[in-house]
Amino acid sequence: MCTFNGERYLPEQMDSLLAQTYPVSEIIVQDDGSTDGTMALLRDYAAAHPVIKLYTNDGPHGVNNNFFSALRRATSDFIAICDQDDIWEHTKLEKQVAAIGDKLLCTCRTKPFSVDGAPVTYDPRTPNYNLPRMLYGSIAGHTMLINRRLLEMIPDQAMVGGLYYDVYLALAASAFDSIVLVNEILVHQRRYEGAATFYIADKHRTPSARNALYTLCWSLRHYREIRPYLHEYFQRRYRLLMGIKAQGETYEDVTAMAALEGRSGLVNLLHLCLYHIKYRHQLFYTEGHGFVNYLRSVLYCVMQVYFFRHLLPQQSSQR
Repeated sequence: MCTFNGERYLPEQMDSLLAQTYPVSEIIVQDDGSTDGTMALLRDYAAAHPVIKLYTNDGPHGVNNNFFSALRRATSDFIAICDQDDIWEHTKLEKQVAAIGDKLLCTCRTKPFSVDGAPVTYDPRTPNYNLPRMLYGSIAGHTMLINRRLLEMIPDQAMVGGLYYDVYLALAASAFDSIVLVNEILVHQRRYEGAATFYIADKHRTPSARNALYTLCWSLRHYREIRPYLHEYFQRRYRLLMGIKAQGETYEDVTAMAALEGRSGLVNLLHLCLYHIKYRHQLFYTEGHGFVNYLRSVLYCVMQVYFFRHLLPQQSSQR
């Protein structure tokens, strides 16, 4: 766990960690310069529970460096990541340890809840976590249980830059086809104004013809505005994929897709559409060979603009 001014909600998360049904060998908490009562609270917890190990950074590390530094302090074969303000189900670790096997990463469902009226949405569909899908999304870090071997399979973050730590982990694990899902809600994600992680509650993400039309129209209006930011975004993911050095047809195709997303031109766009058609079942919640499935694959080159609207400078995200 990495902390920064988390005094307000930290006790509920700490209590949920200490109540895990799976025996926890260590709880590593690394603080990034909190100015509230976070450290005093943590010292009280550590005094009562020797399993808790506290660390403080010499200077501000930021989200990425803080998490990677904390992850490398872990001594166990399996490492779970948690945020300071969520609440875990008591069986989270027990179920994930039982499921991970020889995979590099185990994820689970997470459900947001609001404490201050912040809007939240929950998608009940089973998450996609394959490599084509991870090119366009990620897995929330607070759902992850990883095999420590995964840390050795990702390139130095300084080589890539501009990506969150959970993107590194999810892309690397999916590149080796090594992710397993516990299809249960094991984390309750607290949403509130000022939360460290970027969040958009979007009523237009619910599957429907009306929302699809809205998304397409919005994307067409803003395509030229957002596309340059998309180029930069996917160039970062391309560099990360190249640094992972996995093998196989899917890895090579997705790396090519990332390269195409970072380029302009009609030929590149058409080539990208062909990849979207090839991997339509992995990218979307679709089955079969119906016309709608193909149409969605072709239009995604444009419609994705809506899903990445947070890349605009006035929005606060690097993801």
